[in-house]
Amino acid sequence: MKNKIKLTLIALSTFIVGCTTGGYDSPDDFSDVGFYTSEGTSQILEKNIYDYMTFADLSLGEVKHAWTIQTGNAFLKGPIERVPNNLESLIINDGDTVSNAKTVSVLFRKSGLQKVRLYNEFRDSVAFRGHRNGEDYEMASVQVGNKWVIDTTFVVKVYDTIIAELEVRQDGAVVNHKSTDTIYVEAGGSLNFIDKTTIGEPTGRNFFVRRPTVEGDPNSGQNVANSAAEDATLLLKKLGVFVGGITANRTGETTPGDSDTYIFPAPIKVIPSTQPFQLTGNIRELENETIQIPFNGEFVEFTNKEAFFEVKVNGTVFPIESVSVDETDATFINIKLIDPIYQDDDITVTWLENSGIESTDTRVPVVFTDAEVTSFVEKYLVSIGQFESSIGVDWVKETPNESIDAITEVLIVDAPSSATPSTVTPSGKVINLAINRDKTGTQANNVRADTKDLSILLREGKDYEITFKYLVRSGSLNILFRFDNAGGANQLVFNPQAGTAANVDVWKEGSVKFKALKAHQGKFGILSAWGNYSDFYVDDIVIMSNETRP
Repeated sequence: MKNKIKLTLIALSTFIVGCTTGGYDSPDDFSDVGFYTSEGTSQILEKNIYDYMTFADLSLGEVKHAWTIQTGNAFLKGPIERVPNNLESLIINDGDTVSNAKTVSVLFRKSGLQKVRLYNEFRDSVAFRGHRNGEDYEMASVQVGNKWVIDTTFVVKVYDTIIAELEVRQDGAVVNHKSTDTIYVEAGGSLNFIDKTTIGEPTGRNFFVRRPTVEGDPNSGQNVANSAAEDATLLLKKLGVFVGGITANRTGETTPGDSDTYIFPAPIKVIPSTQPFQLTGNIRELENETIQIPFNGEFVEFTNKEAFFEVKVNGTVFPIESVSVDETDATFINIKLIDPIYQDDDITVTWLENSGIESTDTRVPVVFTDAEVTSFVEKYLVSIGQFESSIGVDWVKETPNESIDAITEVLIVDAPSSATPSTVTPSGKVINLAINRDKTGTQANNVRADTKDLSILLREGKDYEITFKYLVRSGSLNILFRFDNAGGANQLVFNPQAGTAANVDVWKEGSVKFKALKAHQGKFGILSAWGNYSDFYVDDIVIMSNETRP
């Protein structure tokens, strides 16, 4: 390729001084192509509307050059401050779509896929070599007549400003939240909020019902109900007048962020209920061994009511230390026992008559007998252990070097069918780990998948259990579990007994019980034992506490 080189000023000066007797090509005779953008090298660049991007042509020796933008966008005059106050004031010749400047800054005033074209002509053949989306690529010039042309277009996805919208329903009927004077809800009732945001391509939202903002009031703006679900049911148990709305947002690793909050005009007034004041949902044990009773309304504060409650643990009445209204949510009653309770205990609660306790809207609670308590269980990996996202989202393949990478596979795949009937069924997609899958390789190592972001901190000395579903191919080795890749005595081992035909190519349930060590914290990994072959599938993996009464 003639004259296709790059020279520094020092190198060029040296060349001139050292070559006095012969001729040399002037810098104008050299041809080279180069360019960059302020937002990187992605196939499709991304920007918010009314934001700008800079494009620079670094080519040498071009005989013709132009940047072209689409109508509606604009070129900006530089330099531009890091946080500009008014980009519109920097527009150069509004309406121009072509610039011969080497570096241009483009203000995007239209949403959608916007194009910025770079056109250069050279005397000689040139080629641009770059790196994009993890791969090297080359863009060679095309000969047109006696010129060599680089004609490339940058595509910029321009996101519109988010405009949040929602639909409100009550008892299945749509409520006009813009014209209705007041939305009335009985305590313990609910409203259904549905995300109707379309402009701006949001990736998430948060619905809320909260106290109105009042200057000087420390409780103003506090949520009384909220949800991130796309179709959310918000349970309202506190009496009072509130505001409702939605914050729609857009987030992503490379996606430009934006958000918009819409509070609808109609106030929400929660009024005394005509329904019975009663238990709603399950009584549950909290992590600190508090027994929490949920009701469909708020309680009036009370004291000295322990005699009106009875708690049985494995059929035996346990003494109560205290009964109180929850400090942060008055729709809950908290019971603390004197003696400890354990995960495997069967616990029931009875509320006796004539306690004198009432709701803030003067309702008398409906008492109950021997209502079961859901014990607290410490759980990890519950959702990401179902492997419904592709590799790189929740789980990543870990390899020590390129040679190991070449013989190992970590995949998210559809669950293979059992070769023989099985009562065990994976919940959906599964993870597959394999080393030397075709059994022809002789190099030994591990194949390993780790959680990408999730770190787990188990309590040293506490009992835990890993439960999972698995399918192994014949000859697969032990399945190992590690925290921060700590091996040896720190790793946990499950033997699938893949040398026995009845255990091969069939979905089964597995578990590993263990007492947590100090090293059992950090990123969680699934891997094969050291060897030159393994091929196995795992799904629905959960780490949970396994506490039992001594």
